[in-house]
Parts: sequence; C-alpha cells; structure tokens
Amino acid sequence: MMRASPRPGLDSEGPPPLRMIATPPHWRDGLLMGGLGMLAFSGTLPATRLAVPAFGPMLVTSARIEVAAILGVLTLLVGRQWRLPDRRYWPGVFWMGFGLAVAYPLFVALALERAPAAHGAVVIGLAPAATAVVAVVRAGERPPRAFWIACLIGVAAVLVFALHQGGGRVSLADGWLVAAMLSVGIAYVEGGQAARALGGATTLCWAMIAMAPIAAAPLALGLLHHDWEQPIPGPAWAGLVYACVISMFLGSIAWYRGLAAGGIARIGQLNLIQPLLALLWSALLLGERVTNVALVCAGVVVASMIVCVRSRVAARAPAAPSSDVRQT
Repeated sequence: MMRASPRPGLDSEGPPPLRMIATPPHWRDGLLMGGLGMLAFSGTLPATRLAVPAFGPMLVTSARIEVAAILGVLTLLVGRQWRLPDRRYWPGVFWMGFGLAVAYPLFVALALERAPAAHGAVVIGLAPAATAVVAVVRAGERPPRAFWIACLIGVAAVLVFALHQGGGRVSLADGWLVAAMLSVGIAYVEGGQAARALGGATTLCWAMIAMAPIAAAPLALGLLHHDWEQPIPGPAWAGLVYACVISMFLGSIAWYRGLAAGGIARIGQLNLIQPLLALLWSALLLGERVTNVALVCAGVVVASMIVCVRSRVAARAPAAPSSDVRQT
C-alpha cells in the first residue's frame, strides 16, 4: 500500500482552483430553455398591469403562488417524484420561492399601481446585472472583463430607455422596482444552484409548495374582502391566468432548467432583451407607443446580450472530500 501524492484541488490545502467553462454541459438546452423562460416572463408586466386594477396587488400575488403550488403538486405526482429534497437543498429552494413568488411579483404589482408597464421595464433590465453580481458572490462564477463591460452597456441602454419612457422621474414606484430587481437576482442564483441537483421542474414545484402556506391567509382575506359585485373584465382574468400559469409556473420551469444547464451568469443575460419584448406586448395589449428610442436600444441590448452569452465564465471547481487516496 502506497500513499499517493496530493493532487491539486483534492488533497492539497487552499481553495479549489478556478476553471474556465467555454461550453457548459447541455449548453444548447440551456440556451433554448432559458429563451423560452425569458419569452414567458416578457408578458409578466403587461399581464400584471391588466390584472392589478381589478384584483389588487395582494390578491394577484397570492393567487400566483397558490395556483403554481397546485400545479407543482400535480407535476410531482404525475412524474412520481414525490420525495422531499435533501436538507442541504432547502435553503436554495426557499429563497427561490420567496424571491420569485412572493417578493418579486408583490413589488412589481405595487409599482404598477403607480407606473405604466413601460416604466416597469426597468426592473427587467436591471435583473441580469443583479443576477451576475449575486452569482459572483454566491455561486463562485467569475465572468471576464468583456462580460462586465457588455453587461454594463446593456443595462445602460435599458436604463436610458426606461427613463425616457418614464419621463426621467424617480418615484415610489422606482423603489418598488429596485426591491423587485434585487429579489429576482437572489431567486435566480439560489434557485439555479438547487436546480443543478434537483432539476428545474422539481425545484420550482417544491419552491411553490413551500410558499403556499405563506400565501394562504392573504389569498383568503383578499377573496373575502374583494367586491365581487363589480364585474371583472375579460382582459383582467386573462392577465391573472397568464401571471399564474405561464409566468409563475411554466416559464419558471423553463428558465431554471436553462440556468442549471447553461450557467447562471451567462443565461441570466438573456433577460436583457426582456424589457423590449415587454414593451412590444405593452404596445399590442395596452396600446402603448413604441418609439425610435426603443429600436435603438433594441440593437444595443441584443449586441451586448450576444457578447455576454458567448463569454467564457470561470467557475470555482467543487471541492472533493479530503480523504487520503491510496493505491495498491
């Protein structure tokens, strides 16, 4: 029996080395699923804008959670995956559910009570930057300088566009939008890490189930105190259904599968194009006018997104157990 010499990153002391990820496993699947999730999310602001005046922000937020939780239970039962995740994954599952299902939609709904959907696009534009920053802190990802430069250019274009649409004014709605941006950044990173081990669909299902008890009381109070004698227009119902089923559940499953397969910081940059899609839906559904500024920003955002998506991201290699390696 001979004792093997220490191997870097395994038996030697110190943090594991950085490794460059040029093409993550299942990269094409990550890009495809992330794109589908981003497309679903792009309708969230217009749908919320349609639903909130009729139902109120609290009822819309709690209904999203409870509907997604019911769909999550059905998905787990049909897929025969009804087994509790390991204890070490629950913090990520919890923060994913809280940020994505509680904080983000509530803050967005509060903002859209005071601002149009066009102005609300600022939160979507800032979400990729927040995701990248949180990924650096929590997931050990290290994007290169070109990544950050392209990210900043894209965010700047989105901010110019959002401020142009909002008249350059800062209001209470902007505070809610900043809070929503931070919430979604944390949710993407924490949920993305859990989804690497559990799968996007399973992680999302358990996150929604975990949030269901929190939303039960607000939903009951909202249903009890809502004035149901006033007729609710069809577009408001359509907005609520879209927010609950497409945005909260199906889009989230696709998005977290994309984050798990393609990398959190990289796939997160797909959200840079989401504000422009949100403005397109706002123009079609809410009658808002798309200006020439939107077209210019579209080109800048798409170009910066391509640079970010194609960047080589350094990630901290996972540490292996520090047991002795022996050979005969």
